[in-house]
Amino acid sequence: MRANRIHRAAGGAILAATALTAGMPAANALATVPCSGSALVNAISNAAAGATLNLTPGCTYVLNNNTFVPINTTGLTINRPLTIHGRNSTIQRSATAKFRLFTVNANFTLDRVRLRGGDATISPGGFGGAVAVNSGTTNLDSVLVQKNTATFSGGIAAVGGTIVNVSNSIIQGNSATRNGGGAGNNGRMTVTNTVINDNRAGEKGGGIANDSTLSVVQSIITRNEAGTLGGGIANLAPGTVTVTRSVVNNNKATTAPGGIDNENGRAAATLTDAIVLGNTPSNCSRTPVTGCRN
Repeated sequence: MRANRIHRAAGGAILAATALTAGMPAANALATVPCSGSALVNAISNAAAGATLNLTPGCTYVLNNNTFVPINTTGLTINRPLTIHGRNSTIQRSATAKFRLFTVNANFTLDRVRLRGGDATISPGGFGGAVAVNSGTTNLDSVLVQKNTATFSGGIAAVGGTIVNVSNSIIQGNSATRNGGGAGNNGRMTVTNTVINDNRAGEKGGGIANDSTLSVVQSIITRNEAGTLGGGIANLAPGTVTVTRSVVNNNKATTAPGGIDNENGRAAATLTDAIVLGNTPSNCSRTPVTGCRN
């Protein structure tokens, strides 16, 4: 009964996240950003602090090496508080150059959008293929973060001192050469009603790598892989992880554990009404995780 109840609760993440592709509500009176990569760059560059931008519904904004002047690896840079309503649009990198999609240096809200193909495998940075949060609070709601790559934190990166809230979203098919295939957290990250699946890290944390404060609520972390430890979650000292009403299953790592790696020493992981099962070669280790069975 307990397993069924948690699966139903966490399954709500899938239903909510798939709403990303559903019909969009009517736009407000704000102007719509025309459907081109250069128009998006200009709109962000010219936006006043606290502005709101509406993207063209269903548009694919393709960013390439001619979009940014001068050419850089930081992609769309948020230097003032900004809200972007994606309205079921896509922002993606072309194959012409390597850069992440968003570098965030101020409070930022982004919703109803797909982020695809960001590449932060070259310096400066090397972290956060889709979104790298350097300061402030970032809220990502109903966002598909898909097929991005970086040296660290393939999809989303939260730098120390930042707050990142991810809700009603899907983090899927991202990769990191080192830690954090789907996401990496060095700040304070909360993941709610979200699916994290099919991501890969060359070293630790196929789904998420954490060395600060991470909360996972009513979410599913599944089918992620790590080259060393923690196919689902790698909790590195001095990290603190709480997993509540969520499922961590069918993740893999080369070395145990495949589910949640709780590093020896000062790392702490807590499960509340959560299920960790079916991970390979084991569910949880190095420091014991209360409530987790191998």
